[in-house]
Amino acid sequence: MRHTFRPGIAMAALGLAACASASNQAANPPERVLATTETGIVRAHEEIASDSTITASPDSTFAAVQAAYQDLGIEIKMMDVATRQIGNRRFTKMYDIGGVRLSKYVGCGSSETGPTADSYRITMSILSRVTPTPDGSRIDTQLTATAQDPGTSKGALSCTSLGGLEQRIHGLAAKHLGG
Repeated sequence: MRHTFRPGIAMAALGLAACASASNQAANPPERVLATTETGIVRAHEEIASDSTITASPDSTFAAVQAAYQDLGIEIKMMDVATRQIGNRRFTKMYDIGGVRLSKYVGCGSSETGPTADSYRITMSILSRVTPTPDGSRIDTQLTATAQDPGTSKGALSCTSLGGLEQRIHGLAAKHLGG
């Protein structure tokens, strides 16, 4: 059997392939870098878990979250037992929290000496809320932060949470509950 090359069919196949690949690319959102740290890159499409569930009563979980804050040396300035909200809307740290470098928790960019979170003054707001679930409790923790070079009077840099501090609070709370 003899095969003949048909340019019209080849062009139609190429056109269909181009349309198929264009529609596949449109389905994936464009990737955007939010923060770069020594542990990796946080991209816009990545979800950082700020909540976790625990099989314990909301009151026990709330007490465990309070203990977790104390373990980390985060002064509790806001505590509402009725709504089970706890945290500190404005506190400043330099270098580390609970023995872990700040660059593991927030991405604020880099300077000539490395991650700015490790050498700049980091002002944070961290709030946790415990809500009941059918199987126990849900802890939701939100962290926002800015960085300021202590050696200059320049404005503050916006930081991105990397999710580590929220996860550490949740892990410590679970540990206090015996989990």
